[in-house]
Amino acid sequence: MEHPLVTAVILVHNAGPYLLPCLESVASQTWPALEAVVINNGSTDGAGAGCDAFASTDPRFSVLHGKNLGSTGGRAKGLAAAKGEYVLFVDGDDLLHPRFVQTLVEACLAAALPAAACRVVPFTGAPPAPDPGAGVLQSFPAPAHLRALLHNKQVEYSLCNKLYHRSLFAGVPFSCPVKYNEDLYLNWLLLKNAAGLALTDLGGYFYRQHPASITHRPLEAAFLTEQQWVASFIRQDAQGTALERSAEAFYYEKLLYLDSMILRQPRPRPFAALHKGLQKELRSGLRAALGMPQLAPALKLAALAACGCTPAYAFLCRALLTDRR
Repeated sequence: MEHPLVTAVILVHNAGPYLLPCLESVASQTWPALEAVVINNGSTDGAGAGCDAFASTDPRFSVLHGKNLGSTGGRAKGLAAAKGEYVLFVDGDDLLHPRFVQTLVEACLAAALPAAACRVVPFTGAPPAPDPGAGVLQSFPAPAHLRALLHNKQVEYSLCNKLYHRSLFAGVPFSCPVKYNEDLYLNWLLLKNAAGLALTDLGGYFYRQHPASITHRPLEAAFLTEQQWVASFIRQDAQGTALERSAEAFYYEKLLYLDSMILRQPRPRPFAALHKGLQKELRSGLRAALGMPQLAPALKLAALAACGCTPAYAFLCRALLTDRR
């Protein structure tokens, strides 16, 4: 069997002690045809020298240095240098399962689809032991793969738990006008080009959570407004297509999620205007939302509580709405 070349684009910005384990996890992949393009994205902690030192020991690795271009800009720089038939993205403080590449390439080939995904495994402290991963395959032919992106939490919004055939990037500007939910925005555009998506049961991407992680930073208004913008973009882009109702349901679910984030804050007052705007949209769309089969019963219950401004609302949000990266 011929092994297509796979490029791992590794984005590094001040990865500190997490850099070497990340690079080693990529170098240890069981897939034989691999190259790694490491982007030193304006690091100021000596990570650039660490990248160079590692690359000097492994000819499959190359390093590009430059100013901080942000996540999307840095990945675009790596993508431009990639030679592989398939491309994957890794953040410089995360880890890959040893069979991440092999499992996803084989899933693409078995399903005859240009993209594949695995499960994300969050961790703190010591890395989790790699699971055996039976590699059970689910195929989502278009447009079901985009419905899965919006509604199936196993698919995740992240760029990093997926493998993409190079052809999917043709004609898609690898840029995003917002900082938050940029992965979802780009996945929507990229997967629109795909005939479908293969999903494996491998817990293959190890997402490190630490104090500097974005999920642990204080809430800021842009986190709310930019996520709503991405959801609104998808909603508008899906109008008149087979995905219109799914995108409408996704947008309403996003409103619930963002409003819940405000109510979870110990000091919600700075977000009062945003809360008011979200409440207005939630109430105006409630009747339609209750009739959406894509919204789970629990979410419909949360919508009723949200629009009624009941004391149970914050509790229901914590219990029923979960974060997605």
